[in-house]
Amino acid sequence: MQFRRIRFENFTITIFTAHAGEERICPPVELTRGLTWADAPSIAYLLEGKPDAHPLYTIPVYTKGGFEALGGDHAPDPRPAGSGATQFVRGIDNYRLRATAEGSEYHCITPKSKVPFFWQRAFVSGQAGETFDVEPGNFIYLAEGLIEISHSQFRGATMLEISRPLTAKIIEPVMGAKLWR
Repeated sequence: MQFRRIRFENFTITIFTAHAGEERICPPVELTRGLTWADAPSIAYLLEGKPDAHPLYTIPVYTKGGFEALGGDHAPDPRPAGSGATQFVRGIDNYRLRATAEGSEYHCITPKSKVPFFWQRAFVSGQAGETFDVEPGNFIYLAEGLIEISHSQFRGATMLEISRPLTAKIIEPVMGAKLWR
């Protein structure tokens, strides 16, 4: 599996590209940095009844092909292109991603904080002509595509910090993530 990194002020983006069948072992410290359900109260209900589930510290955006999440004794969990921002993982001690198609790609957003905390996150996607709202304190990671905000255009891969309420207009189909505390 090949990778490249893009560094922004508050986040590092690692873009992984894989051939069909390739696997990547994801170390527990990379996935959760020790976060527990208590660190992510907004998703505690998702973790109930799953003693091996942990909130995810990193934020993935799957852009091409697809992957399967493999962990513990659980059946493979599909991670197709056009999805992401998954909020928890299971079987963390043996968690890995396997590419299901040639040229599969995902972008892994890792916050740069000395003390880990859970970032709220939502997957962002849309077609040309659609819009989405962004709020102060949001970060927008645009993995692919082109948007316009306040008469300025931004093309992925890029990270934007939002300081006032705005509406983003999609110029070319986009995939990315919206992050907030």
